[in-house]
Amino acid sequence: MKTLSTMCRENRLHSNRGCTQHGGALVEVLIATALFLSVTVGMVGAFTHTESLWIAIYDKKLSRNTTINSARKQMMIDSYEQAWADVQELGPLTLTL
Repeated sequence: MKTLSTMCRENRLHSNRGCTQHGGALVEVLIATALFLSVTVGMVGAFTHTESLWIAIYDKKLSRNTTINSARKQMMIDSYEQAWADVQELGPLTLTL
């Protein structure tokens, strides 16, 4: 004769067998989570490298523009100074009729 505890244990084992998937869903969720996290970390890493590259390009552009502008300014100053120096070397100007 079966006792009450034995019958409860058999009923519990029988009812659990139909709902058991042996962890397959858990493995799928873990794989999907790992895939999502790896893609997210990759995208964040790519963004960080892209941002640092953009900053480096922008800084180089600013320094290049500063160099070009100072060279242009120096060229303008030199040409005017050279012209005035030439006039001064001619000596005093005399009026000719």
